[in-house]
Amino acid sequence: MYRLANVFSDGLSRPAANAPAAPATNVVEVRMLKTRIKRLADRGDRAVQRLAEIEASIANLSNEDLLDLADIFKAEPRPPIGDMAFLEMARRDIRL
Repeated sequence: MYRLANVFSDGLSRPAANAPAAPATNVVEVRMLKTRIKRLADRGDRAVQRLAEIEASIANLSNEDLLDLADIFKAEPRPPIGDMAFLEMARRDIRL
């Protein structure tokens, strides 16, 4: 009678006693999910920081440069950068 070393009498194959355990897939998935959540949060933080830098740049423009920017983005529907320019113009009480 011929038998393989890792096949038992019930016909089921079992791993060797010294074989490393397979990693728990749910642990790996949770770690990957946490990494993805952190990456998305970091991306959001960077976007907020970049938007603050853009707003600060618009606030630091001279009146003439601000009017030029507003003129470029005055078409309706106005893009967000145009809205920022017009808000800054209103704050400074200047008009096109």
